[in-house]
Amino acid sequence: MYLSPTEEDRLRIFAAAELARRSLARGLGLNAPEATALICDEMHLAARGGASFDEVAEVGRNAVRDDQLLPGVAELLDEIRLEVLLDEGTRLIVLRRPWG
Repeated sequence: MYLSPTEEDRLRIFAAAELARRSLARGLGLNAPEATALICDEMHLAARGGASFDEVAEVGRNAVRDDQLLPGVAELLDEIRLEVLLDEGTRLIVLRRPWG
């Protein structure tokens, strides 16, 4: 099976997001890659489900709370940039201070 670079990226995000979900289920805090992947995965899922640009951004802002992060992680990233496929085409969503 051939996967395009975009599909490979999406698969990596999904795998890291699943690790993040397992960590949260065990009561563990998330590191920066896990938290970022979980936010991105939730945004991709919302976009695929037909959500609008603003709705996808809101899903991203609410995907991970500050208290779910390991100490110091919230200070590592000021923003997350993600291209999502919406009904009107591919759009770039920028979340500033993404930890809700």
